[in-house]
Amino acid sequence: MRIYVYISMLAAALSACGGGGGGSSASTGTPDSNSDLTAAASVTAKPLADNKVELRLAGTGLASRFCIRQSNATPLASDPCFSDADSSLKVQQKTLTPSATQPASFTAWLLTGSSVSRHGQVSVAGKTCSQAAYTASSSSALPTVCVITDKGESVLALEPVKAPVTVGNFLRYVNQGFYDQTVFHRFGKVGFGFAQGGGFTHSGSGYVSKNSTQAAIALESTLSSGLSNTAGTISMARTNDPDSATAGFFVNTANNSNSFDSRSNRDGYAVFGSFIYGAGTWTAMVDSITAISGRSDVTEPTPPIALQWAYQIK
Repeated sequence: MRIYVYISMLAAALSACGGGGGGSSASTGTPDSNSDLTAAASVTAKPLADNKVELRLAGTGLASRFCIRQSNATPLASDPCFSDADSSLKVQQKTLTPSATQPASFTAWLLTGSSVSRHGQVSVAGKTCSQAAYTASSSSALPTVCVITDKGESVLALEPVKAPVTVGNFLRYVNQGFYDQTVFHRFGKVGFGFAQGGGFTHSGSGYVSKNSTQAAIALESTLSSGLSNTAGTISMARTNDPDSATAGFFVNTANNSNSFDSRSNRDGYAVFGSFIYGAGTWTAMVDSITAISGRSDVTEPTPPIALQWAYQIK
């Protein structure tokens, strides 16, 4: 199903599919005790600033040396990675080889005696936000999400108290990697400023709808939340049914409160956060789209603009 925006002289409706830093590695922990002997073998990852990742191993038994690489190649027992400064730690930092389009995959290997075994593998975003973005995140008490698009990076602060259902829905999509490598398919240019995405990918020859993975959510109106569709905020897209929002969203790059906020005679669109860093990248995105004569919006522009990665910082 295509995602469309219908704009009249008096109001606008945004709709969505109703369905479906670089550097050497540095250790960040000390060797764990053997308390994880009964834990399932696993390796988990947490993105850090400037393309670094924190990796944690569990269920490693009595193995004394660990080799973690952004590679699937099996190391030899004599490989230097089993004797470097981090090899005895179950919590390590590694530096990504950044990619705008491919996730990074880290594989953990264990050395027990002279035997090497594969412990586990984990995939993470192929790029992370900068230290400046993380600094902005730390200045907010709210949950934050790093968003990296073709136009730059930004940090979104969410409002779980004012819009709990909407925030929970959005974070589920973020944390399953749903938004990674999606594209923005609709832009407001005349009278409105917005960039809409979350529901399409691009095949190289055209836009392709991406089926949502969660059930639609109920509208949390701006009348109840106290939030507003002002510049720098993010809202859920939906169909004409107010309770149909799934994965689609739009970013306001202008003050659209008069058109998109809830009124006594209008359902409006649910605002659930605002950008505390990099808001100008969204304005640059909208400004980069060529307006169409006689229309207030632009659909499926060429070339497409991608949302490369979205991940929760805190």
